[in-house]
Amino acid sequence: MTRSRLIDAGLAVVALVALAIGLVVLVRGPQVPAYAQTSDRQEVRSTVERFAAGMNTYDVTDLDPYVERMTPLMTDDLAEQFEVSTQDLLARFAAAKIVTKGTADEVAIDSIDGDSAEAFAAVSVATTPENVGYGQPRLRWRVSLVREGEKWLVDNFADVTVESAPTEEGQ
Repeated sequence: MTRSRLIDAGLAVVALVALAIGLVVLVRGPQVPAYAQTSDRQEVRSTVERFAAGMNTYDVTDLDPYVERMTPLMTDDLAEQFEVSTQDLLARFAAAKIVTKGTADEVAIDSIDGDSAEAFAAVSVATTPENVGYGQPRLRWRVSLVREGEKWLVDNFADVTVESAPTEEGQ
């Protein structure tokens, strides 16, 4: 055999071995137990529900319990940003004595793997006193989570813009 034929034969063997390994992996599927994936999904959903409802449930005259309740659900970086912004922003409304109650109406997981997840949350907010204008009565957020140890923590969240349905005049 010539040298080029030996190289061709070697490459053919490598290709066949790679194909066989690929087929085995394809047939066996992912090696994450189904219960683990279900458990992660439930934990992510639960964390997002607690976070979305909790972020919108507070009394501006008593912010310490709010911060204490929320920071364990967040990564250290987000918790630090949250503490600073909460004291600055919400304390400005103390005179109005605003009390809010958030409810996570729906949570949908967009993606999840072993150490990160993305989810969407639809949140309703009831405000007392009712005549105080408070943002949107229904919020939609994209929530990013990371796994730290055995816990899922919120790493970031942002509003999701929802387009209004076209009116008859706009059609």
